[in-house]
Amino acid sequence: MTMTIRSTYLLGLITVSVLLLTSIYLQLFQGIIPCPLCTLQRISFGLIGIVFIIGIMVHSKRKGRLIINTFCGIFSILGIILAGRQIWLQQFPSGDASECGVSLQYMMQVLPMNQVLQKIFEGSAECSQRGWEFMHLNMAEWALFWFVGFLILTLCLFIEEIKWKKNK
Repeated sequence: MTMTIRSTYLLGLITVSVLLLTSIYLQLFQGIIPCPLCTLQRISFGLIGIVFIIGIMVHSKRKGRLIINTFCGIFSILGIILAGRQIWLQQFPSGDASECGVSLQYMMQVLPMNQVLQKIFEGSAECSQRGWEFMHLNMAEWALFWFVGFLILTLCLFIEEIKWKKNK
């Protein structure tokens, strides 16, 4: 049984929703406060979810599918970069990342955007801690796993578009 494009987008939306709800549960009920990199990863997941919602609505138009798949790929790559940076900071913490940083919201209020991005990618003590783990992978590693999965899904959808175009 093959899945339709619409059901693929729906499955992607459900997956993103479960991932975001899990992170919110861990924050509210387990006390795991997200670092700035975690917050940006959540935003990336949210953007992928929004793309899937739009994809569910415009799945019947080829141009719409191409645009949806492009944005899904872009947001997946963004997530891979963010999660990869956090994993790097966890594996190779710098001496400067020993003190706790301020929240992303506060940085965005008081600093220009280029300094916010610089501070986020420098990392802080929160970003370099492994924290919560499930099956020997921490949250950043799981996020990387899922972002790579969404990128692979996007590539598969592009391949299907190419096959469909050739058969038409």
